[in-house]
Amino acid sequence: MRKIMIAALLVLLAVPFLAADRKGEDALKAIYRLYGQQKYDEVLPMIEKAMTDFGITQELMKLKYKILVGQKKYEEALAFLDEEIKRSGETEALLAARFDLLFRWGKLKDALETARKKDSITKPKSPWDAVNIMHVYMRMGSKQDALDALQEAVTRGFISYRILADKKYELLAKENRFYEIIETIKVAVGLGHPARSFSVKLLNGDDFTLFKQKGKVVLLDFWATWCDSCREEMPGLLKIHGEFKDKGLEMIGISLDSSEEKLKEYIKQNNLGWKMSCSGQAWNDPTVVRYGVNSIPSLWLIDKKGFLRSFDLKGNELRQTIAALLTE
Repeated sequence: MRKIMIAALLVLLAVPFLAADRKGEDALKAIYRLYGQQKYDEVLPMIEKAMTDFGITQELMKLKYKILVGQKKYEEALAFLDEEIKRSGETEALLAARFDLLFRWGKLKDALETARKKDSITKPKSPWDAVNIMHVYMRMGSKQDALDALQEAVTRGFISYRILADKKYELLAKENRFYEIIETIKVAVGLGHPARSFSVKLLNGDDFTLFKQKGKVVLLDFWATWCDSCREEMPGLLKIHGEFKDKGLEMIGISLDSSEEKLKEYIKQNNLGWKMSCSGQAWNDPTVVRYGVNSIPSLWLIDKKGFLRSFDLKGNELRQTIAALLTE
C-alpha cells in the first residue's frame, strides 16, 4: 500500500534483461513453472544456472531474493544483497530490501543503521523512511524515539493515519502525544472541511471538476494498475459502483499509470465503469500532489455539500459510510 513499500523492496537493480533466445525463454518458463509449484529447492539452482548461462537479470535476481526470504534463509539472502551492494553500490532499492530483510530477521540495530543510510541518500525525503525507523524503535521498546520518528514522518507528509489503529501500535497508544500527532494528520488531510477542488481531463475526453459535483457523494480513488493492493480493492469497488451508481454516487479514479494504453486495457478487461483520469505524470500528477498522496490505493469520500468526510476507508466500512452519506 505505501509508495514502493512492497514492490521496491524486491526491486534490487536495473540490469540487462534475459537474452530473448529460445534457450533463455525455455529456461525462464521452466523456472516459473517450478516456482508456481512451490518447488523452491529445485528453482534456486536453476536460477543460478540461468544467471551463469544467460546473464544476471533483474527478473532472476528478484525471484531469487523472494524465494530466499520466503524460506527464511535470511543469512543467505543477506549475503546475496551485500554482494549486489558491493557490485552496484548502495542504491535506494538495495538498501530498502536490506532493511526489510534485517527487520524481518530481528536484527534491529543493523536494520536501524540501514534505514538511516537509505534515508540519507533519498531525495526528496520520504515519510516512509521515517515510518520504517519508527517501526524499529517500536520493536526496541523505545516509545519516545518512535514518536519522534512518527512526527518526522508527518512533517514529511505522512497522512495514512488509519494504519496507526493497528494493534502493533499499542506501545504508542499509551501516550497522549500519539493521539495529538493523529489529530495533526487529520487536520492536514482536511477532514470535515471543503475538499480540495480539482479539474481533470477524463480518458473519454470529457472534463471533470470536483466543485461541480455538489449534490452527489464523490468517491475519489488514487490508484495504478501496477499496484497489487489497488487491484485487490477492485472487486469491492465494482460492487460499490454497481450498488450506488444510480443512487447519487459519483466515482472517479486518478490513475498513476504512465501508459494510458495499458490503463485502458485494464479498464476494459475488468469492466470498470466509472470516470477515470490519467495524466501520465504518476506521483507528479497535479491532483496527486494537491491531495498529498504518497501511498496507494488512497480513497477519499466527499459528501453532497463538497466536504471531505472520510479517508482511506475500505471494504464494508467504506460501503456503509457511502450508504449513510447518500441519505443525508
